[in-house]
Amino acid sequence: MQKSWRRCFSSLAHLSLVALPLACQQKEVPREFRLEVPEVILSPDPITVTARVTHADGTVGTGEDEYDFVVTPPALAKVSKRGALVCQSSGDGSVSLKLGENTRQAALRCRLVERVDASDVGRVELMQGAFKPKVRVLGKGGAELDGVEVTLSSKNPGVLLAKGSELLPKSVGNATILARAGQATQEFKVDVVRKLTPEALPMQQNRKINFSLEQGKYELRVVLPAAKSLSAEWRGAPYCDYSGVNKEHVSTCVLRTKGGVVFDNPAYLISGSTEVSVEGVSIYEVP
Repeated sequence: MQKSWRRCFSSLAHLSLVALPLACQQKEVPREFRLEVPEVILSPDPITVTARVTHADGTVGTGEDEYDFVVTPPALAKVSKRGALVCQSSGDGSVSLKLGENTRQAALRCRLVERVDASDVGRVELMQGAFKPKVRVLGKGGAELDGVEVTLSSKNPGVLLAKGSELLPKSVGNATILARAGQATQEFKVDVVRKLTPEALPMQQNRKINFSLEQGKYELRVVLPAAKSLSAEWRGAPYCDYSGVNKEHVSTCVLRTKGGVVFDNPAYLISGSTEVSVEGVSIYEVP
């Protein structure tokens, strides 16, 4: 320690004694450096801005001095001289630092997540393959935040398997999914259904259509261009029979044994045609 002070004193002999302590404590200016911050910041918890420096001798390390970081725009975040950064609002900007002649900056993406909204997911079809559900990430005042990754986990992986931000249908059933973004979480339910394409068998001189079905729970849906009276008879389950006047008809039934459903031919209802038509008709196996 005494030798280093003597060397310092010798090299700075032309300086006054008042300037000597400041000159001897001058910080090293690194040959090169870069700033490192998380790609996206999702909460108001402090994160660390790291200065990765290359010293004059070529060695690389982490800067441990106090630095004058600058955030642009200033209202986006606050940062201390030790690199503790706190996002104050959601938005994009940068954090920069000048050391010697070099100025470096890093992109700053603040996304302060307040809640996750998964109310629009609804049902999914078994054979559609992996998909990303309609999950919205919301910030202050309900503003939707972009660029925020949502991670999913499933309580019923045998029905709906979660893989990162995607879901993969595995079987017909009900599944409860947990969505997480930052510190916000939201549970939501998804019904996995299977669309069927049974042969349309004409009955009663083509005025009705029959679908033969195995044991299970089914939903028949018929959508017409105008409100019409439609009836559906469930074979083997008369307690499920349906009739109504509407543009969209939905009838659900649990078949305890092999059976089927007989319903009015949409073409006959619309125009009196006896052409067998399944236009606007869908049938699903449902949970």
